[in-house]
Amino acid sequence: MTAEKELLEIFLTKITATSIITGMFCGAYAHLSKSKLQTFLVSILIGMAVFFLKYIITGHNFDPLTMGAFTGALLGAVFSVVRKIETALKVMERLKRHRQSGFNSDEY
Repeated sequence: MTAEKELLEIFLTKITATSIITGMFCGAYAHLSKSKLQTFLVSILIGMAVFFLKYIITGHNFDPLTMGAFTGALLGAVFSVVRKIETALKVMERLKRHRQSGFNSDEY
């Protein structure tokens, strides 16, 4: 029983575990959202909420709102950049397909 309790305590007290949980929630929201700015802003709020919830559960005061906002901002920026790259690649592929089918030919 002590090993299981120690494992749970390590999981609850480490910032890395909280960041992973924040990342899962932010990733789920980024998958559902189409707006990059909204993904970024909501990720900050998710980070703050998760880190503050951890503070309430564990009582470890390591400035949870600042850490949550920072983690959420990092994750939100990453997910927004990934969304932007995916969108640009889709547009480029569609343009390439249209050009190959004669969309941009000079013939009338």
